[in-house]
Amino acid sequence: MRRDSRPQSFQGESPKQSVVSEAIEQVNEIIRSLKDTLDDMDEVLETLELAERQKTLDEQEIETLRRSLRTLQRPREGRGPR
Repeated sequence: MRRDSRPQSFQGESPKQSVVSEAIEQVNEIIRSLKDTLDDMDEVLETLELAERQKTLDEQEIETLRRSLRTLQRPREGRGPR
């Protein structure tokens, strides 16, 4: 009695079908992997956009503080040195 050495899921399929089925499964796994990678890249993009917005807000705050400091350091008109 001869035993089939192919995996049970491929028993009853011709050798060509099993190769094609295996290739389809590999392609599906690649697609799943690419989708996961795309999700990860979307998260990274959101983080970068948030960092960019925060950087802009920080730069605006620094400029506001610089203007305030210049105003405080300017000698006031009509007053002499103390």
